[in-house]
Amino acid sequence: MSTENNIHDENDLNGMDPRFSKAGINNPFKPAGDYFESFADKMQSRVNAFEEIKTEAPLLNNIPKYNPFAVPSGYFDELPSLVQQRVIVERTKAPSLIEWLQLMIKPRFVIPVLTVALIAFAGIHNVNQDAVTEKATFAEEITVDDQLQLQNIDESTIVDALASQASATTTTTDNENQHIVDYLMENNVDETNLTSAL
Repeated sequence: MSTENNIHDENDLNGMDPRFSKAGINNPFKPAGDYFESFADKMQSRVNAFEEIKTEAPLLNNIPKYNPFAVPSGYFDELPSLVQQRVIVERTKAPSLIEWLQLMIKPRFVIPVLTVALIAFAGIHNVNQDAVTEKATFAEEITVDDQLQLQNIDESTIVDALASQASATTTTTDNENQHIVDYLMENNVDETNLTSAL
């Protein structure tokens, strides 16, 4: 067994390890040399100071001394039931309109709601764009004959519609030509002059 870790005799700092004795460390829990001898004098000087205050300020000395922080008797026995009653009242109380508005203004409520609304709006917009794109792609891929069959349109209906459109266009064109001829006749414009100008 090694002797260098053992505690040596009391000459080495009252039983401390010899390595500490080289450092010159004193016992930190030892009171000052004359602490107990001067204790009685210090206590007597404090008592004398208190007696002096009694004689100089009797009104201050006559103030009753009591603990203002005393707890009523049975307080801690009743405390759990009081807390439970307050919790029940707070839970059953309906929030007012002002409390709802204050809740909606708070960032811890507004930020998540706006984030969810923004994500929902972006998702709906994206789905709508995809639907429009698919519809346009589908319309491009389908032929005219297929479209007519899907909508149950006869060829005779299309021919009648095109004929009425052509007759309306012809009537409009004839009316415009008649207006031009009337203008030229009113202004005595010669056809040869017009041809040479063009």
